[in-house]
Amino acid sequence: MHYDFGRLYKMKLFLLFIFFVSSCVNAQDFTIKEIKLKPKPKFYKSTEATIIFPVVETSNKLVDKLINDKIKKDVLAEDNDRLSTRKALDGDIHHGLVNLSYEVTFKKMNILSMNVYSEACGAYCSSNYNYFNFDLKTGRSLTIADLISDDKVDSFQKMVFIDKMKHLDQYKKEMQDNLSKKEIDSATYDWISEQVGSNCSTDVPIQNFSLSDSSITISDPCEFPHVIKALEPTYELKYAYKSISGFLMPAFFREFVK
Repeated sequence: MHYDFGRLYKMKLFLLFIFFVSSCVNAQDFTIKEIKLKPKPKFYKSTEATIIFPVVETSNKLVDKLINDKIKKDVLAEDNDRLSTRKALDGDIHHGLVNLSYEVTFKKMNILSMNVYSEACGAYCSSNYNYFNFDLKTGRSLTIADLISDDKVDSFQKMVFIDKMKHLDQYKKEMQDNLSKKEIDSATYDWISEQVGSNCSTDVPIQNFSLSDSSITISDPCEFPHVIKALEPTYELKYAYKSISGFLMPAFFREFVK
């Protein structure tokens, strides 16, 4: 049997090319264009851009608009619907925005999970995280109900709340120790107890979440007033997918629990 090795070689190269192109298309479902700006020197002096705002781009302009409008609405100041993102950013910078950055934590299953950190300064500085989870096919924002089975959402929230209270109970014990060691005074301790009791121990909203390849993290920090912010409790409500497999929707169970 005679083989045309030249033809076979060309066919092999063609197949490799097709595979490469297909891989690139699958890997480039979206890109992020960055708007980089500097803060006002009166708020924060910097020779480099410290404000890096993400603009998501897919092959669908409607999807892009839904995603980017949501990010702009949640991250930047209110009443900027009629402004371009650049002009809205300029307005926030004028009023004290000094830092803005983002992190993509998950990009599989046509899902984009990312968080955006922002910091603004006036009489004092304050910071905030916004968490986003998008369906890249539709531009729709995902909720916890897209991941957790409908009949398990309440049970999942109860579990997260119990875990949060364990962290806060441990924190309160640490503050009691600090009081007994006179590392804090009784007035500060009473203020801390009031903040934990009134602001942090009543509920745990589970709609602020971020995804990674191995886990889901619920964001529900216990935030204190600026004057005692350094004493805020820190804890993480993070769950490996395998540990919550009984709560997951079937599609996520098949993807994550292998």
